[in-house]
Amino acid sequence: MIDKVFSSPASKILVMGMDAASMRNEVIANNMANSDTPRFKRSEVDFESRLLKALEKQPQPKILTVTHQKHMQVKVNNPLDGFKPEIRTITDTSFRNDGNNVDIDVEMANNTKNSMTYDAINRSMTNEIKKLRLAITGRG
Repeated sequence: MIDKVFSSPASKILVMGMDAASMRNEVIANNMANSDTPRFKRSEVDFESRLLKALEKQPQPKILTVTHQKHMQVKVNNPLDGFKPEIRTITDTSFRNDGNNVDIDVEMANNTKNSMTYDAINRSMTNEIKKLRLAITGRG
């Protein structure tokens, strides 16, 4: 039942964004933890560009009115179903002689940016929940 409450396209994308930010936080932490490991190659999460490509592929839904129980139901395939961010390892660069390509300053900046992104998505999700609560309870 609760899945139906949060099934709007905006809510789905916000949840995916929060999941991607959480995954990105883990990847950045792993990069920072291995900043002194020889031959370690940093990883990054590819979410935004993949989401944009998936949304560009999204078909325009054809809305059919079903007026009889024997009418066929049409299910539109949603390209966001099963969508997940991708973790890529960056292997084409090295900053040090030991083959490691982690720059701790860049990772700390990425961590700060990711935290700000997560907070913004969290505020947007809170606003979606407030709108839903307002629709359920009314202004009174």
